[in-house]
Amino acid sequence: MNVKIYLSSKLVEHCTFCQLFGVIEVQRDEIRFAVLDSKLLPGTYLIGEICSESDYRRLQEADPATTNRDILLQEENFLRLSISDRGRIKHVTTKVKGVTIETLNKVLIIYDEKGFSNLAENQLQVDENDNDLLHLARLIKSSKPHRNSAVQDLLAYAAGCRMAMGMAYLMRPLVAVLRIFLRKTALFYHFSEWCDSIRSKGFEGAKWALLFDIGFGVAVLSLVLYFGNPGVHFMQYAELVVHYLRELLQTLRGSPIGLKLNAPLNDFFLNCFLYHVDLWWTFLIIVSPAIHFLFIPLSILGLFGLSFQLAMLSDLIILISLHAHCFYIYAAVLYRIEIGGIRALCRIVLGKKKNVLRDRVESHEYMNRQLFLATMTFAVLLFLLPTILVYYVVFATLRFAIYCVSFALMTVRRMILQFPFDGMIRWLRRTYTNLDSMEIYNIGSYSKENITIIYIAPRSSSFWGSLSWSNQRTTPTSTEGDVDGSGGKERIVRPMAMGTISIGQFFASLVRGEMVPFIQPDESVHLKVE
Repeated sequence: MNVKIYLSSKLVEHCTFCQLFGVIEVQRDEIRFAVLDSKLLPGTYLIGEICSESDYRRLQEADPATTNRDILLQEENFLRLSISDRGRIKHVTTKVKGVTIETLNKVLIIYDEKGFSNLAENQLQVDENDNDLLHLARLIKSSKPHRNSAVQDLLAYAAGCRMAMGMAYLMRPLVAVLRIFLRKTALFYHFSEWCDSIRSKGFEGAKWALLFDIGFGVAVLSLVLYFGNPGVHFMQYAELVVHYLRELLQTLRGSPIGLKLNAPLNDFFLNCFLYHVDLWWTFLIIVSPAIHFLFIPLSILGLFGLSFQLAMLSDLIILISLHAHCFYIYAAVLYRIEIGGIRALCRIVLGKKKNVLRDRVESHEYMNRQLFLATMTFAVLLFLLPTILVYYVVFATLRFAIYCVSFALMTVRRMILQFPFDGMIRWLRRTYTNLDSMEIYNIGSYSKENITIIYIAPRSSSFWGSLSWSNQRTTPTSTEGDVDGSGGKERIVRPMAMGTISIGQFFASLVRGEMVPFIQPDESVHLKVE
């Protein structure tokens, strides 16, 4: 078993004889004394003292039976350091539950408090790698007294006043109604993610993210006010997509690129989908004034941030492309029936069948008339496959392109929420530190007392190399239940991992002909959780 002692550098530099406050952690293979300050801090307690070399010898030679203080120390965990007149550490004595540990190896780690305070400003999660230095930084962060800024005090006062509580009570029915109608929109999903991000980052980390987000949104609002409403160009691009889709369907008549399509089935599909495309064109003409008007609140949302503008833009794209999703559903149903029929008939030709009860493929002997009927049906489906496959590829490609645009907008929104703007500001101030920028010096050792003294100081490092982007997010989910057995219900918060279906996974599902039930990427997250 080893003994690790973390001592703040300011206590050694000042060379003052004082009491030590911190935390003692007794583990299976080591004991940690984390000295945080010379005064009592939140979450700390008295764990030791720094004394002169003469006081140390006097206390070591004194009779414990005549010293009430040493009797108390024999029953508690305690640390005693002696410093010479020149500021050098001469002796280190540790007591754990009244037993003086002299034979164990002691590692005295003198850490730079300023550097570890900067390291503690990072978002240090508990589930990170089990590192003693990260744990020390978390202890330093938790022991600092929390001070509310003027903005926090103002917001707390506004939230606690009676007028605000009355307005919140009156707005509750309206919020419930809006939640019913906006529950499947990207704006609603983004608002929930935005609230989770604010809670997880805290005020210090969230204020810079809000400032940059609102700054980008106001910049977009200024561009809209300067250049005019972009809704006209937006609808022009939508109408252009419909025009090119109609021309593409017209080219499928006959034998496109040499494909021998089934003429009756091709004419039926062509007339059916052209009719639906005309309905899409009529729908765009009808909703065009509404789309032009919706760009006004989209621009005003810049006062809340660019991420809210991107969320509403994603909803507008889904609104005008709803018919494309219906086209894909029609083609996907035909494609699944075709592929499923060919797969089942292939098993019949091979003399096998699928046992639904046992969920496996087994051998089976078919009669001649069954094989004849299966062969005829297989030939019909095989010759109809190119016609169905062509239309499925066209509308699956259109559906894939819309999903890519929505996925790109969602990725930008989440990057704005996840980007550590507070870390970037500290990097600009040259106060950003991480574990890769540690400076470690071996000051010396005392073989007589098995003491090794090490100095560790985090230095300013590169901020951009530590960035990591992921579409995975963790959001709390709450349940109610009887936790303590007293009959009362307590609200329990459990973490739930949530992830978005990537573009590659979405493309693979299209190739397999799976029915994609969601319209936008945000909805896929909640469907996966449910």
